[in-house]
Amino acid sequence: METPMKHLTVVECPIVFPGENEFGASSVDMLPRLGIAGGLESRHIRVLDERVIAVCIWRSSFCAKLFFDAAWHERATTLWGEAYQIRFEAIENASAA
Repeated sequence: METPMKHLTVVECPIVFPGENEFGASSVDMLPRLGIAGGLESRHIRVLDERVIAVCIWRSSFCAKLFFDAAWHERATTLWGEAYQIRFEAIENASAA
């Protein structure tokens, strides 16, 4: 039986603080968290040049797309405008270890 491929998401966005927007959310609040986002296996965050870069490994593309749904993209556009990027990519299980 073939196992489903893991999925990688990379989000890059500017740093936003809770008091700066109507959602009261920071940039990190917009990112998936272990124990909260179903199917998230690992999350790595780095801040570089006033930008947040989050690399997440998911159990499947379904889990990643479930978190990064239309409502998430709407909030992201409100918080960051055009200043964010997100990339989805399938990865082999061996390279996700």
